[in-house]
Amino acid sequence: MNAQQDFSNLIPDVILDAVESLDFWTDARIYPLNSYENRVYQVGIEDSAPLIAKFYRPHRWQRAQIQEEHDTLLALAESGFPLAAPLQINGHTLFQHQGWHFCLTPRLVGQHPEAENLDQLFQIGELIGKLHQALSHQSFQQRPSVSPLEQINQAATDIINSGHMPTKLQSPYQASITKLLSLCEKQMQSFWPHALRPIHGDSHRSNLLMVNNEFHLLDFDDCQNGVAIQDLWLHLTDLSQSRQQLSELIEGYESYAAFDVRELALIDVFKATRIICYAAWLSNRWQDPAFVKAFPWFTSEEYWLNHLNELKACQTEWGQLSL
Repeated sequence: MNAQQDFSNLIPDVILDAVESLDFWTDARIYPLNSYENRVYQVGIEDSAPLIAKFYRPHRWQRAQIQEEHDTLLALAESGFPLAAPLQINGHTLFQHQGWHFCLTPRLVGQHPEAENLDQLFQIGELIGKLHQALSHQSFQQRPSVSPLEQINQAATDIINSGHMPTKLQSPYQASITKLLSLCEKQMQSFWPHALRPIHGDSHRSNLLMVNNEFHLLDFDDCQNGVAIQDLWLHLTDLSQSRQQLSELIEGYESYAAFDVRELALIDVFKATRIICYAAWLSNRWQDPAFVKAFPWFTSEEYWLNHLNELKACQTEWGQLSL
């Protein structure tokens, strides 16, 4: 793919031509879905249900990494796991059109989980446990492996070098990063799994859909070798309710897979990593006009002050997320 290619070149005619190159006759209706890292569209199909067309961000993943994701999804779907798997056409799931890697999936219609609904948290725990159990006898060979200290260091370096953070805030920011790195390293020295496992990697509420009274997992774009708690802790909404929420998630999880409660001490590590890496993600994608439009507050001093407060809260709340 051309190193200069960006999503501004992904015009409606290209999207429709890509879908029709796989022998689907579109009705020319395109509806963009909420995705910033890639571009995802609902595309109308003549005399049939719409399809979802996903166009991958150039240079983010190698073809082999995307294919391993697809192969995993096909195997899970074959086993009956509820998810949105890519369509297999003439033995292939990953296609190219005018330099774009893309895939098609069926459209799923449903509702996202309700925040703080304990019954649904139990069901989410079941779903994640079922996923981890299904993947327990393999590991990803092409996908990345989680590495919190490396990720924090790289993200912080990217932020400082980007020029987006006001100069006067860089010193307190670096001090917070140093403190959080120390806390993370200490915790990981106390406990870190002997082996990582395949996980979804980004199983927040927006990537879950209730379809016909059953939760389905969407968007495995961040699947990786990681730690079980990574797929659970994102559903904690409030520190004061974390004990009850964790109890429901883990009880559901253990319907299918054993859970090592020592992993609960790693929630703080993954929370800090996610907050820091999210800011770096916005910074690294700032040349994409969609980010400027969707996150206009990112370069404001207020945003960075709030970010520093988030990092301080991580330190203050360290060790309080447990059963």
